Amino acid sequence: MKQSMIAVLTLASVTSIAFAQDWYHDRDERYHGDQWRPHVFSYVRQDVEHIWSARNASEKENARLDKTKEELTKMQADLDQGRFDNGLLNDAIDSLKKSANDQRLSPRDRDVLNDDVNRLHDFQLNHNHWTHD
Repeated sequence: MKQSMIAVLTLASVTSIAFAQDWYHDRDERYHGDQWRPHVFSYVRQDVEHIWSARNASEKENARLDKTKEELTKMQADLDQGRFDNGLLNDAIDSLKKSANDQRLSPRDRDVLNDDVNRLHDFQLNHNHWTHD
């Protein structure tokens, strides 16, 4: 019985690791080329949801992240309509920076969030010059 339980736990652990590696690979593929630009806020929101879904953040942290996800959703809807709110983007960037500096996250997840911050800065600086397909 004990050996069966160990085998099940080992299989679950390996499956979990493989799923996480697939997510990181899929995320990297999502950002190849320029196709991510018209979906930047939606993609960053997906990253935040994935990274924070597996851990128990404090109530205050969860509230801040929920607000950030709402802001990202609103900004994506606005972008889809040709609108842009720089103040809201600054709020989201500040929130993601706080998360990216959280030492409770793995270095890989902090790298993902820092990459998202850089993409949002890139969007902020260049969105007027990019075509939105």
